[in-house]
Amino acid sequence: MASRKRSFGTLRVFLVSFLILFLIVLALPQTARGQGLEVNGAYAHVTGDFGTNGFNVGGAWWFTKHVTIAGDYESGWATTSLGSFAFTNVGIITVHSHLQSVLFGPRIFFSTKWTDKHKLNPFGEAEFGISHLNQSVTQQIPNTSVSASDTAFSWMLGGGVDYKFTSHFSGRANFDLLRTHLSNQGQSRFRLLLGIAYTFGSR
Repeated sequence: MASRKRSFGTLRVFLVSFLILFLIVLALPQTARGQGLEVNGAYAHVTGDFGTNGFNVGGAWWFTKHVTIAGDYESGWATTSLGSFAFTNVGIITVHSHLQSVLFGPRIFFSTKWTDKHKLNPFGEAEFGISHLNQSVTQQIPNTSVSASDTAFSWMLGGGVDYKFTSHFSGRANFDLLRTHLSNQGQSRFRLLLGIAYTFGSR
């Protein structure tokens, strides 16, 4: 329970800090803003380890109308009880998972007359970095807990689409394959993001 409170406390601090930074940047005069800089935030769901839910924040730099270099930080949690009923003399066993990833790589946008007409901007992306997984297993009777963690190389391949609300704001949906290599083994996870992006200046 204490670890869950710390995790949600960290999440609140991070989100508040990001919001304050975002508002400060918006308050700057136009000439002081980073033209071509994008910031984004999203809800994130990643399969594997009982499926984690959390958030994603990131940034990107538009080199051209179609090419950006992006960076993402993602954090997700899952709490699962093994079995719906405590039939055994050890009671309920609970597994807490916290998966974090830091990834960097290119995001390439594609456009046609049809996508431009419908304010859509599809893209493909490939990012590389590291992932960290922390898991703890708690047994009800006796009240004991064990935990383990690992950090390893990971990569991601996929894509998504932007829907332009204005010249600066857009909604974004991503669907990717996230490949982690924790505990010296490969794990394939699917990753869904639903969020918004803001670009300083025009794309």
